[in-house]
Order: sequence, then C-alpha cells, then structure tokens
Amino acid sequence: MKKRTANLMIAILALLMLSSQSFGAQPIKGTVTYHDDPSKPIASAVVELYGVDENEEIGSYITSTTTNFNGKYIFPNIPYGSYYVKVISTSIEPGGVDYDDVEYLEVLTDPNAPLASVEMIVILAGDLNGNNSLDTEDVDLLSENLPDNFDPEWVFEPARLVIHDGTKTNVPTMGGSSSGDVNGTFVPIGRNEIATTVNYFQKQFSNNFSIEVFAKDITEASAMGLVVEYPSTVNIKNVSSQLGNLKNVRVEENRIIVNWSNENLASADINNSEPVIVISAVTNDKYNGGDVKFTMSNLSHFLVNGEVVRPAFSVPYLSAGSNDYLSHCYPNPASEKTTVYFTLPCDSKTTLNIYNLNGKLTKTIINEMMAAGQHSVVIPVSEMKEGVYFYSLTTSGSVSINQSKRLVIVH
Repeated sequence: MKKRTANLMIAILALLMLSSQSFGAQPIKGTVTYHDDPSKPIASAVVELYGVDENEEIGSYITSTTTNFNGKYIFPNIPYGSYYVKVISTSIEPGGVDYDDVEYLEVLTDPNAPLASVEMIVILAGDLNGNNSLDTEDVDLLSENLPDNFDPEWVFEPARLVIHDGTKTNVPTMGGSSSGDVNGTFVPIGRNEIATTVNYFQKQFSNNFSIEVFAKDITEASAMGLVVEYPSTVNIKNVSSQLGNLKNVRVEENRIIVNWSNENLASADINNSEPVIVISAVTNDKYNGGDVKFTMSNLSHFLVNGEVVRPAFSVPYLSAGSNDYLSHCYPNPASEKTTVYFTLPCDSKTTLNIYNLNGKLTKTIINEMMAAGQHSVVIPVSEMKEGVYFYSLTTSGSVSINQSKRLVIVH
C-alpha cells in the first residue's frame, strides 16, 4: 500500500511539473562547483531530485537534470514542499592529484597538530579507504600509488534538503571533487565546451619569447581561471600577471592552468590594455621550424560580480616564416594607451615614431640603441586627437627594418 501511495505521489508531482497551470509551483535551481569554489563550475553534472519520506530522509526519485557549462542546474515547475537534491556524476574526467596532495594529507592527519575543522569536501576527497575520516592509511594509499597507479574518481557532497515553500528556497551550492585532490587545484574541463572567442595576432619569431594574453572588455574581476595550451616544442619558464603574485599556477604537459582569486572574492581592477598574464618560454630541441601557437581553452573565464564571464581574448602567435618584425598593437582602437610589440633580429639603433594621415611626425616613442630580441612599449594616447595614425619602426644594423602599421584613436 505504501509503495502504491509513493508511486501515486510521484505521478502527481510529474503531472504538476508538466502542467502550465498554477498549483503553487516554482523552479528549484542551484550550482555545482569544484571544492565549493564559485570560479570552478562543474559542467555536465547529473543532479537528481528526490522526495522526502515520513522519517524526513531521502525518499523516492522524482526527476534529474544536467548542469550547464556554468555549473548551473534547474528543475522547472516544482510544487512547493520539501525535497532532496543530489549530485551523482559528471562526464568530465577527474584529475589534479599529485604529491602536493600527499603533503597536505600528512598535515591534515598529523596527530601533533590537529586542525580545528576540515571542510566536508576535503574529507570526501581524502577519504580513500572509505571510513568517513582522514587517517594515515589514506596518506599511504595515495603516496604508494602515485603517479601511475592512482585512478581518481568523482566524489560529491551528500544529498541536501531543500525547503521549497514559495517565499524563499534554500538551494545549496553542491560541491564535488576528484578523489585524492585534497588541495582542490584541479580545474574541471567539460567535453562540450562553449566556444571561446580568441583573436590570434602575428608576432615575429624568437627562440626566447613571451606570450601576452589580453582579455577584452574585462575591467574588474574577483577571480580568474585560465587554461592555455602550448606545443611540446617549447618549455615554459615563468607566468606573471598584472594581478600580482600568482600562487596557483600549474604547468602540465602541453597545458598551463592559472587560478587566481582576490581576498574574500573582493573585486579587483583590471587594465584591459595590458595583458592579464604574460607567459615566458623558450623553444626546446623538439622545435624544427614553423609557427608557434598558444591556444586558449574554452574553460578560461573570469568571475565578475558573482557571474562567470568568458571574454574575447587576444593572443599572439610566433610566425617563423615572416619578416614582419612589427606586430599589431593592442588595444586598437585605443583611447588611453596601447602596447606595441616588435622584434629586433640584431642589436640596432631603433626608432619608433607615430605619424598622422598626412605623414606629419606626431610623437617619437623610441630613439636609442636596443638589443636583439622581443620588445614592447606602452604608448599613452589619451591626449592625442581622435583619428587614424601610423606607428613606424625603423632600425639601422646588420638587418635594416622600415615597417609601419595603423593605429586608431577614439575617445
């Protein structure tokens, strides 16, 4: 009889959900994130909705949905009442486990320095022996199986009770983790990612070079997550940012993962006429010619006013078959300042001038001896009149250069 009644209730709920009539129904919606970090949404996560039984425990299954690329899910037209929400899986491959996690587990399980409290998601990630706690056996299981014999699995926080009464629905943020990733450094990358707009502009080739990543239209952010893929023909030397010291940068095989968040997720100013990150690199013995291109993963994003924003990026690529030593400036059009990039094949007396459309010299930016290599210079343009200009690079040395490109100034 109880089973029949439960089935009848589920059928009624399903009917109400499909009906467009008003029976006191509103959507239940929430977010699934990695280690409860809003800058790391988990896409393609299967979220299930359950009823509540007579003991206030999780009841019968009602329906399920899947998170979008921003980790958000929605159950439309849910009648008012009490429910449980549970995350069960995602199609994203888990990962991010390394020896830093072993060290962190050792700290967490040190009896001589017990921590006052440990977040639930950290316990779930580190509980490898399944006894619902962290102990030295978990440390041994992780350290003895890294790096080749540890296969992480997804773990999610337990089902959460949702009070859905029409006035305020307490929809929790659900957390998930790769097992073993106790420090939460992994960045979940979805398989069906939204395309990221990237403008790739040409830069003269050099064996020792830098890649400047610009984020268009971003003037403030509280967090940043960037994934940059690079060829196996280069070695990464350093990653820096205008946002200050990057404490969470991981250089993996053919991929750089940059995570930054401001203190207390407070908003920080970003100058979009300057690169958000600069990657310093050098070609290695695998390089045998051709262009060198770094690409932006579709995962790359910023957190702005609590929302995940994916701006258009501008990234240079190194062109080995070009004698174009003067690169395009960024931004262009410019209103306050722009940055010009150029490469000198040899030590040279170098001049960088700006001319108006009539060919009249407007401003001299550089007039000095400069060493061979890649260079950049910031040009203030806020006091220049609106219009079209040309910036011109000329050198005298064993290789002479005389190249110009267009600059548009708007206010």
